[in-house]
Amino acid sequence: MATRAQQIRLGIFFLVSLAVLALFFIVVAGSHLLHQRDTYYIESNSPVSGLNKGANVKYLGFSVGRVEDIAIAQDNLATVVIEISIERRLAENAIRTDTQARMSSLGLTGLKSIELFGGSDDAPVLPPGSTIVAGETFFSSMQERAEVISAKVEQTIDNLNALLSSDNQRTFNELLNNAGNLLATANALVEDNRAAFDETAANMVAASRSLAQASATVATTTDSLHVLLVGAKLQQTVDDLQATMHKLRQQMDGPVPLLIARMDTVITHIDQTFVGIDQTVGASRQNLLRAMQELEETLQNIRETTELIRENPAVLIRGSSSEAQ
Repeated sequence: MATRAQQIRLGIFFLVSLAVLALFFIVVAGSHLLHQRDTYYIESNSPVSGLNKGANVKYLGFSVGRVEDIAIAQDNLATVVIEISIERRLAENAIRTDTQARMSSLGLTGLKSIELFGGSDDAPVLPPGSTIVAGETFFSSMQERAEVISAKVEQTIDNLNALLSSDNQRTFNELLNNAGNLLATANALVEDNRAAFDETAANMVAASRSLAQASATVATTTDSLHVLLVGAKLQQTVDDLQATMHKLRQQMDGPVPLLIARMDTVITHIDQTFVGIDQTVGASRQNLLRAMQELEETLQNIRETTELIRENPAVLIRGSSSEAQ
């Protein structure tokens, strides 16, 4: 039988245990129970396999609540009603009338969670107890695409079966035989004309070499022409030609006009001589002799000028040395 001291120690241990347990419930469980939560409903026409009670409800990637209950709608057996609770302090005024809900997968475990998305600042706040619109889930979209792909695969298989029918098989066999015959004919043609093909290839190689040599020659000629055009000799020749043209222009501006002016003077003297002859014939013999003498001198000057031009025609360009002085 236990003593009184042992009974007291046992009672103290029991009271301390109860106090620790109560403190645990107050700190851990009470922190969740005491927070205010808003309840919303989601109606889904898609399967909700993998979604269980207590699953997380996330908004913008972080947890704001949990799934409280999952049931079938009483008025529509094809609709699943999901009850969720949102901690008000985590998503206060975040649930709007245009907010949508969809299921998301938690990795490869097969478990699902509820993801809230959308919602704009201009939309009014959705009051607690309302229904959140169910958006298109990734899996339903995949299911629709899989159905479309499955229909296309079935259609492709049907077309392939029709293509591989007995009639088409005979056509394919004939086509393959014709292709084999064509290849054999082409092979025989190549074998018969191999020498001609080899000769043609050799001619093409020779033509390519000739073309390469011609290209090299053209390149060399081009380089030589370039050197000639930009060389010092061509520039010197151009400078000499410019100097010669300048001197010729000076000669044309100098002695030639002077010679022409002198010839005009000679012609003027001839006119005056003939006038004098006329006057001399009318006046006296002596005047006639004097006029004849002047005419002879004039003709002598013309003769000397003509002989000078005949002996040295360049005098028309540069003039005599005495004239230049």
